[in-house]
Amino acid sequence: MLFANRWRLIVGFLFPLLGLFACSPGSGPAHEAPPHPVLASPFQGEFRVSNVSDHEYPFQFKDNNGYLLSWWGEKLPGVDGHQGYDFPMPEGTPLLAVYDGEVVFAGWENPFYCPPLDKTVSGLGVVLRHRLPNGEVFLSIYAHMSEVQVKVGDQVSTGQVLGLSGNTGCSTGPHLHFEMRRAKGTEWPVFDPYGWSGEGEDPWSKHPSGVSSVWLWAEGKAPPLFSEVSLPPNPKPTDRAPVAITRVRYMGVSDTTNPNNEFVEITVDPRFASAPVSLKGFLLKNRLGEAFAFPDISLEPGASIRVYSGQGSPTGETLFWGRTQPAWDNWGDCAQLVYPSGARYLLGYRSGCASVQGLGVLLREEPGVLQDAHNLPLP
Repeated sequence: MLFANRWRLIVGFLFPLLGLFACSPGSGPAHEAPPHPVLASPFQGEFRVSNVSDHEYPFQFKDNNGYLLSWWGEKLPGVDGHQGYDFPMPEGTPLLAVYDGEVVFAGWENPFYCPPLDKTVSGLGVVLRHRLPNGEVFLSIYAHMSEVQVKVGDQVSTGQVLGLSGNTGCSTGPHLHFEMRRAKGTEWPVFDPYGWSGEGEDPWSKHPSGVSSVWLWAEGKAPPLFSEVSLPPNPKPTDRAPVAITRVRYMGVSDTTNPNNEFVEITVDPRFASAPVSLKGFLLKNRLGEAFAFPDISLEPGASIRVYSGQGSPTGETLFWGRTQPAWDNWGDCAQLVYPSGARYLLGYRSGCASVQGLGVLLREEPGVLQDAHNLPLP
């Protein structure tokens, strides 16, 4: 996860409080014991995240005469204050209640101006209120839906279908925006159900408007927080290469503090190589031109080796770049395997290879980065 020095669109707007329900958010015992992990997946199927919560920089942001500031007063290039998790998925994917609860909002949000689309929009969504076994109260929020199958006041159970995913409202592509909020008095600060895994104390818990975050997913139920691209099978004749990049994981859990959650996989294709291939003289480069030099090792036809961005001891299947910071930009990069001859084999994502020239190029592109905002009311 390399955040380049450029702005990303603000995709998490503050939710307005549009009314009070009978149950105050802070009722019941609070913070007497850590919440027990209970959440299930918010959707059917397996989908990878494309945009994560900016947890290291507290979620909510202020606009100061056009400058983006955190609640700490910092100018923040490279983060966008996104308050949840975006999961691209086909429209019509069933969305599920992550835990037992009550529907406190279901329907169309109040219209608001959407910068990415440059027009006023309204999206379809659902908000659930949950009371966990320790008595704490949380909200789960589902935005950009195409169909809602519940109504306010309904009691729902874990895994119950709430409706279908979509692309309504301020959204540039079909996806689910999922987020959670934790009761604090009469407010609902953003809460990260993946917890805080960075160094030191959770920064958001230190702010008067913030709350601490803990892991809240039941065992085996957390949607994976990584994104990657892979080489499609059966490359075209023009894309043949004896050694190719077959996989790039460019977004992983806490990769800003643990670069080894990123890797690039290199494979010797047995269809185009009949003998071991030495990697001496090969380079692996990112779009910025930063390079990793392969040691003098050989791979058998069909064998693969992964180059992790961080530090570690190499094995027969793993190499380490030795970096203390991530190598691959979440918002678009170009993994380049440079042959000793100078030829390049590329595997790009999010238009990362658009300005890179190469020979024997196979380019795998993903849709552009999702941009979204929403205006669902909270209790």
